[in-house]
Amino acid sequence: MGTLTMVADHGRVRVVSLAREPQLNAMCTELIDELKAAISAAERDDRIGCIVLRGTGHRAFCAGADLGEILGADHEQARLFINKGHALMDAVSNANLPVIAAVDGWALGGGMELALACHLIIGSTRARFGLPEAKIGCMPGFGGTQRIFDLTSKSFAMRMLLVGEPVHADEAYLHGLLAFEPIAPEDFHARVLEVATAIANGSKTGQERILRAARLAVHPAALEYEAALAAAAISSADGQEGISAFNEKRTPNFHRSSHD
Repeated sequence: MGTLTMVADHGRVRVVSLAREPQLNAMCTELIDELKAAISAAERDDRIGCIVLRGTGHRAFCAGADLGEILGADHEQARLFINKGHALMDAVSNANLPVIAAVDGWALGGGMELALACHLIIGSTRARFGLPEAKIGCMPGFGGTQRIFDLTSKSFAMRMLLVGEPVHADEAYLHGLLAFEPIAPEDFHARVLEVATAIANGSKTGQERILRAARLAVHPAALEYEAALAAAAISSADGQEGISAFNEKRTPNFHRSSHD
């Protein structure tokens, strides 16, 4: 498909792999564009009935946004990056084919938001989920502040958003983030393909109607508001301090005022 994605068809199932394994499949602009194009191509292919998104390697589904790309970003640059991410998440969420996130390893920040945008999340026993943006003075900007409430309770969602600590697959399943109990790594990809094949062999028109009805729960105005706040957070003094501190492996020195 491209230099940062790999595509393989298994019958009526299209598996799209994020292929930045050395970077834990972190999302840069090029990868975001390639993933969006892959979703669009699958939708246009009448042979395909289900899409699976996965990460290459066993360490991460996706470790989030590529912080190197937003380090030093001003508000306009941050908003352009956020808009790119939102366009991808909307393409996934609004796809006319069911999209499964196959999470084996870390799904952090934008990586967890990518999983949340999918219609089903299936995790291995070594899957880990987290929205750590608050720890670096930022906030989820790819729809995470909205879509997480569709899957879990308010208290657990706010814990994920405010505390920022990752949770193991078992806890993610307990709180409704996973569609199935966590699967052993040696059985994981076969089981994902089994589920995807069962979906792909169903009625394509019937499933498209289900997807169209389900997406009415997402509020575009709320997503737009999130994007504006996330761009402001990235370009703020605290946001840039947090990103720098993360890259430098030190504790960030945040302002203690709400005024930036």
